[in-house]
Amino acid sequence: MKYKKFEFDTYNVYTIKTDKFKNCHMEIMFYDNACSEEFALRNFLVDMLCHSSKKYPKRKDMVIKLEELYQSFFYGVTSKVGNMVLSNFVLDFLNPSFVQDEHYLRNVLQFPFEVIENPNLLDKSFDERTFKIIQKRILADIESIKENPVNYAFRRALYHMDKDSITSKSILGTKEEVLKITPETLYDYYHKFYSKSLCNIYIIGNLDMDEVNKIISEHFHNRCMKNHALDPYVDNKRRSRELKVKETADFNQTSLVVGFNMKDLTKEERFITLTLFDEILCSGGLNSKLYKALREENELCYSVSSIVSKYDNMYYVYVGLDKKNVPLAIKLIKKSMKEMMSGKISNEEFCTAKKQLYTSLDIVVDNQNSLMNNYAFHSITGTPLYKDLKEKYDLVTLKDLVNLGKKFKINFVYELESKGDDK
Repeated sequence: MKYKKFEFDTYNVYTIKTDKFKNCHMEIMFYDNACSEEFALRNFLVDMLCHSSKKYPKRKDMVIKLEELYQSFFYGVTSKVGNMVLSNFVLDFLNPSFVQDEHYLRNVLQFPFEVIENPNLLDKSFDERTFKIIQKRILADIESIKENPVNYAFRRALYHMDKDSITSKSILGTKEEVLKITPETLYDYYHKFYSKSLCNIYIIGNLDMDEVNKIISEHFHNRCMKNHALDPYVDNKRRSRELKVKETADFNQTSLVVGFNMKDLTKEERFITLTLFDEILCSGGLNSKLYKALREENELCYSVSSIVSKYDNMYYVYVGLDKKNVPLAIKLIKKSMKEMMSGKISNEEFCTAKKQLYTSLDIVVDNQNSLMNNYAFHSITGTPLYKDLKEKYDLVTLKDLVNLGKKFKINFVYELESKGDDK
């Protein structure tokens, strides 16, 4: 793989040239420091822009055009990572070498810029019909959170942790915020979004990247200078005593979420040591401490998993179980974490975790989207590239894991008790 960066005054183009894939993948990323008051607007706007445009006023017009471009795919995703909000316009398309059309590369690359820069507007307002379609869909997405026990438990746990923290805010916004949006306010926000957001473009595939860069520069007219600092990390409040919260819901099983703060992580700890730490404690499947303690030895739960929120400086353990097993599960989670902090890690656990990480890397480098995501965060926050990770994991010692463990402190224990357990 060959990495290359093309610099412009208002954006950069990052390319990965490789012949591993038949398809090509491009992402136009607008990113900025997170502002929770704008989440609903931003998410709504990206959905609107990807649904239709001035040139393709109805959804079917856009679908037909993408089919003409040899069944290319175009969609938008807005996400929150730590204190960053990212809006990605994604294009997947066939490698031009498989197409007998000399203008194909130019036609397919100009499509997303045509859509983004020429939205479906009338008199300083977005198209009313499309607006109502998107609004209805977003409201349904917000409502559906309550139907998923895992998602709902996390949302409630983070709300109780600190309802004012950016970590606890949903990128969808609230129902009330979505209903306040109008086609006119969305039009006003479109100009703010376009002029204020930082921007990078990423593309991977077996392409002439100099030609790709030339085409992009001709069709992307982003002329707004942005040079403000990006602060990706959230320093969530720590507690002297853990917060305990119990709520009930009409699900078939109880959800338990235990949250830990992480403090003063070094770059190596955040991007390297923490991954190995999590592999040993929870994400290593059948070999992890928590799987063995909760499922194999005590048969306490249906599922156990973890989420590493390295940009939020938080670590979460999720367990799906019967409510009668909650007290023992909490005890075993704390016990396993103390073992990590004290270095009670066997040589077998240590070596197995490293081998599993190496295997995961071998798999992930064959995934086009994962490679792109890794390169994007490498350019924005300095995340190591996949090609360097094996060597870095190999250097991690037991002492490094113990030092990292000392930076963990429990924040909350949240229980979403199931009404269905008694049945």
